[in-house]
Amino acid sequence: MTDVMLEFAATGRVGKVRLGMSLSEAEEILGPGRPHPAIRMLGPEASSYPYFWDHLSLFAAGGRVWQVSLNPATAVERAAFLELLRQSNVPFEPCPGQTFDTQTAIRTKAGTGVRFNQLKAFMDVTTPGCYLVGASIYDEVPRTTTRIDSGSIGD
Repeated sequence: MTDVMLEFAATGRVGKVRLGMSLSEAEEILGPGRPHPAIRMLGPEASSYPYFWDHLSLFAAGGRVWQVSLNPATAVERAAFLELLRQSNVPFEPCPGQTFDTQTAIRTKAGTGVRFNQLKAFMDVTTPGCYLVGASIYDEVPRTTTRIDSGSIGD
């Protein structure tokens, strides 16, 4: 799983899965996803809810993927992952907007945000410390099927 996390941090992709692709393209690659319960209730037009494939989540709106999220399958210690990024020449910088309480975050040159948290017990964590808890990349403005006329607010 560390190889997949490294690829995602470096490229913003998980294999052939990428932002902007259609959800149907993603399902051709990954097989059918497990839709969030809201999608099951509201149908495929429900925007911005995830489809799940094990540790991978895709958020779609208007039939297009606007966010890709990946959670580790095994515990990865923060210092070890940052060293792996350095050894692989993957540029990164702190991400203050995602750093709060016990969570710290970085953003890679590819735009992938990687989050770490202080953990006492998680997956196969036996030693408390700062561990990788997730990574995601997203479009700044989700593509939606519903348009809101912002000019009508406050007029």
